Amino acid sequence: MKNFIEKVNGKMQALYARTQKAVNNEDGVSTIEWVGLAAVIVALMFAVATAMDGQGGNLASAIVGKISNMISSIGQ
Repeated sequence: MKNFIEKVNGKMQALYARTQKAVNNEDGVSTIEWVGLAAVIVALMFAVATAMDGQGGNLASAIVGKISNMISSIGQ
């Protein structure tokens, strides 16, 4: 019986260690944050371009285009 309890304890500790490793793995999290930030910036720029339509819309479109190019070059 003692051997069985030790086996179960060992298995539970291994399971706990694997679970902790998976939970603490933050690889890729910062990429998602940057993509989210870029999406917010692009949305704001499109809102500005729409609001300025007819009143310097070309300037807003140029700004949106440049930012879009910079964002697309980040992943390369």
